[in-house]
Amino acid sequence: MHRECSRCHRAFVAADLSRAESRNMEAERKAAGVEGVRFLYYHCSGCGADDIFVDILPRDGESAEGYAARRAEMGAVVRTLHTEGVNAVVVPIRKP
Repeated sequence: MHRECSRCHRAFVAADLSRAESRNMEAERKAAGVEGVRFLYYHCSGCGADDIFVDILPRDGESAEGYAARRAEMGAVVRTLHTEGVNAVVVPIRKP
């Protein structure tokens, strides 16, 4: 999946993925029992910005309306987060 820096719009490459940060966020998500999302943390080697991508994954048997509601809810939560130097981007992931 194509991902780019939210600040400078440079395309991220595999080396930009912060595996440790992503793993930590995923562990916290699982411990909290949150399902249907995935967190990926990237650091832009071009401008130094940090981005957290919140992938909204479809759940088995989930209606289009339920998926849209979950996506909107996560978007609202992400907009309330204010971490200096880190942007969060909600990404809808659809089944092929």
